[in-house]
Amino acid sequence: MTSTAMTLSIPQHLPLFPLNVVLFPDSLLPLHIFEDRYKTLVNECVTDESEFGINYFDSQKIHSVGCSARVKEILKRYDDGKMDIVVEGTRRYVLHKIIDAKTVYQVGDVTYFDDEPQQQNDAIRMRAIALYNRLVQVAFRGSVQPIADGNLKPQLSFLLVQKSGLDLGQRQHFLSLRSENERMEILVKHLESVLPLVAGQKKIEAFVMNDGYLPR
Repeated sequence: MTSTAMTLSIPQHLPLFPLNVVLFPDSLLPLHIFEDRYKTLVNECVTDESEFGINYFDSQKIHSVGCSARVKEILKRYDDGKMDIVVEGTRRYVLHKIIDAKTVYQVGDVTYFDDEPQQQNDAIRMRAIALYNRLVQVAFRGSVQPIADGNLKPQLSFLLVQKSGLDLGQRQHFLSLRSENERMEILVKHLESVLPLVAGQKKIEAFVMNDGYLPR
């Protein structure tokens, strides 16, 4: 058994990049930066070696729970300042409000958080790993590596969820949960229900095209 501990911080100011994606801690996400305000944001973060926040924006609202990101790699710079980059998720936070920061991009007042302390359920963890490995074998056919049965990575659920086919609303809810056991239970139920459906070619293609996260 392993345990996790909840950590809180005082509110901090964080540059924001609302997107129609959900970023998870340790996930890798490719982004094409084309708006001037976000060119400025990314260049400042690269220069200062600082982070910015990604909140899921569903065209109606910015969801309050987000994940901070650091620029892991600049894949390409274009003559007009556009960029292709890869970002890596770092820490989760709650966005309390947008502040008047006099910047071209939005800045949020955020508080970082982690999981609540608990003993991890090894049985549900092993079940989730087994189901996930079956899914990636059928749907991704070698392009995504299986997870070792004895993997004890803290918050392993954030790795498993990236290739599990949850929709954006489900991913946002998943990001907000403060229990690794609860996240693993959700994955088990989801994978048990979806695996029988992945036999069809169209369903497989939908899985492969759905996530956007880079394999780790």
